[in-house]
Amino acid sequence: MNNYLVDVLTPASILAKGVPVESLLVPTIKGQINVLKDHTHIVTKLSPGVLSLFGGADDPDRHFSITVGVCKILDNKIIILAQTAEESLGIDVERAKLALQNAESKLSHSDNLTDDEIVKYQRKAERAKLRIQMAGLANAKKGKK
Repeated sequence: MNNYLVDVLTPASILAKGVPVESLLVPTIKGQINVLKDHTHIVTKLSPGVLSLFGGADDPDRHFSITVGVCKILDNKIIILAQTAEESLGIDVERAKLALQNAESKLSHSDNLTDDEIVKYQRKAERAKLRIQMAGLANAKKGKK
């Protein structure tokens, strides 16, 4: 039985709207939280990571690569507002590998970068690694079916 409806939103798009789930794992700045039935109301900041939606027997599980943002849990509705997000099945691995190479190349010449630029390229590298990892998981699941 599904306990929550989840929306996954970014400034650029609506990735998921009204997705029924039994539980979910949310990466937050204080660590990953597991949201189960009757979870307390909460508003928390997101951390880059994997957002996992578990649909139970009736609905498929879905996984998203997300960056910073906000998670709001109120009654039976959960809203994920992320700066960027991408569903695991839609990840372009080659693009992610190129982004990782570019970020690591920029960081290897960090003496020419400002502190803000260093943080920017560290985040880009972190996101690219996460996207590559997520694509690997999605491909592994396809292989098992």
